[in-house]
Amino acid sequence: MTPIQQLLDFAIPEPPSIVTLNGMVYDILRRSGDWWMPWELCNAIQNRYDLKISDSSCTARLRDLRKPRFGSHVIEKRRREGSTAYEYRMVQ
Repeated sequence: MTPIQQLLDFAIPEPPSIVTLNGMVYDILRRSGDWWMPWELCNAIQNRYDLKISDSSCTARLRDLRKPRFGSHVIEKRRREGSTAYEYRMVQ
């Protein structure tokens, strides 16, 4: 593979593989379009993939999905009504 092909491959990333934690978070956010608290996202991953992860790990994966290396996805963040905690969703 030439250096130019490598740059082109990097510029157009594929969706994350579901076998990675990034892929699991991506899959859940892409399917639902709903707002998620980190703990809700962790519970969904545990129920769907039988994998227990921490809230901080989920928020780190949300930050990763915003990076060009992982697809530059648009992840919105807002405060949940009546709470000081944030909730997130991926814009399709």
